[in-house]
Amino acid sequence: MEHDNKNIEEQQPLSRHEQWELREAMSREHAACPDIDEQWHVVSERLGLADEQDLDTAGAVPMLRRPWVRWTVGIAATLALIVGYSYWTGQSTPVAHVDASAFAVNVPEEIDEVTVSTADGRNQPASGKQLKLDRPSDAPVQLMALSTPRGKDYHLTLADGTQVWLNAESRLEFPDHFTGDKREVRLQGEAYFEVKKDAKHPFIVYSDYLTTRVLGTAFNVRARSGKDASVTLVSGRVQVNSADASRVLTQGQQASLSGTQLAVNTVDTYPITQWKEGFFYFDNQTLIGIMRELARWYGVNVSFDDTSKMQVRLHFVVERGKSLQEALANLNALGVVQAEIEGNVVVIK
Repeated sequence: MEHDNKNIEEQQPLSRHEQWELREAMSREHAACPDIDEQWHVVSERLGLADEQDLDTAGAVPMLRRPWVRWTVGIAATLALIVGYSYWTGQSTPVAHVDASAFAVNVPEEIDEVTVSTADGRNQPASGKQLKLDRPSDAPVQLMALSTPRGKDYHLTLADGTQVWLNAESRLEFPDHFTGDKREVRLQGEAYFEVKKDAKHPFIVYSDYLTTRVLGTAFNVRARSGKDASVTLVSGRVQVNSADASRVLTQGQQASLSGTQLAVNTVDTYPITQWKEGFFYFDNQTLIGIMRELARWYGVNVSFDDTSKMQVRLHFVVERGKSLQEALANLNALGVVQAEIEGNVVVIK
């Protein structure tokens, strides 16, 4: 790392401020509790690197513009700062970014176990492997939040019978029972929903980027960033709204944000939903995308000695219950890259 820092300062095009920002992004000691996805966007924009979504068309040239860069994609942390939730309003429009103090349910900024929080300020570990709400329907509505750290997911049964699988490093905000003519929840991160059918009470999932409205169906919602937001429909029909568009999905379709546009494509839903079955399942995915998910789950840093490897596409499957060492052994067995653990950093050579 000292050699890398020396090389950084020898590069004339970078200002002193840029040098400091780059060292901070690359150094574990100076990167406390960052967001993996945001780290990618900040470093990419600063260095003029291609974004993951642009790799297919950009090629390797932008990545190699400054060959001294060892680019860090995953920074170890417990739980990234939770941002982007607004006060519970019941509005059917995308949730706006707001200050954390306006959250309907405040949760700890850092957790190392699945945590249930309530609007009155209580926080406690989720008991057992599955949380099932069972309160009288005539009791006052209590707003709750379920939060997962890195490396852990959770299965939740809502009061109406809807099943929710919450992926790692995610948060779901929901009432302990539903009232009125809508069933509304808010999501940051990723979750898979099997919604209990109720034609008179539509089920609505809000996120910072997309709003999904259903009557009863199965679908996956991913809302980790503006460039990593999608709704994938496994069965039934859903309506997906962005700030500027609205689309109705049928089985096997995915709506995703592409800039400010809402694109709809037919996809294979199997790889997208295998995380809830306990597998990392990557089908023709870029290595940068694969390592970003592994970094989120195992809580490690990931560095590339050769940035051209970032855009290599692989088919890679491994159980989420495997250790990091076992997962990397399976990756290395493909014979495409060599991943080694150096302290808390996985180095791709």
